[in-house]
Amino acid sequence: MMGPLLMLAAAAAAPDCAVAPFLPVPWTSWTQSWTATAGTQPNGAPSLLLGKPVTATLSPANYLQFAADPGKDGRQGFGGIFTLSVRQAARIGIALSGPAWVDVVTGTAVQASVDHGHGPDCSGIRKIVWFDLPPGRHVVQIAGSKTREIRVMAADAQANQ
Repeated sequence: MMGPLLMLAAAAAAPDCAVAPFLPVPWTSWTQSWTATAGTQPNGAPSLLLGKPVTATLSPANYLQFAADPGKDGRQGFGGIFTLSVRQAARIGIALSGPAWVDVVTGTAVQASVDHGHGPDCSGIRKIVWFDLPPGRHVVQIAGSKTREIRVMAADAQANQ
């Protein structure tokens, strides 16, 4: 008797994805895309551009030379490395389309995340992790992905506001 009721409750809670959602700033360009092969080490890794999503091809985790230990299950599955340059101190969100671990490394220091959450229902944004970053060049590490391909986007919380 409870089985059918639980199935109905789950169906009622699932979002209707027939229509793509309106994406709020700073994620309005999420549906645009370019493709890149993520780097396997910080030197020579491709750059993420703020507000420009990329569908990234990842490498097996054991091929990667991370700037800092990814922790959790980061040495499993697939991962990749990008660089990100920030002109002035900013709160930067890193959005991913699938389950994976994301770290930002500045020099040799792993930046602590300041917030995290999900994108809008049906947007394709599975998670967003926010970091308060100083000006300069940073390394963005993606680790522990179960799939070889993932969409990633970096965005400034104050973009277009």
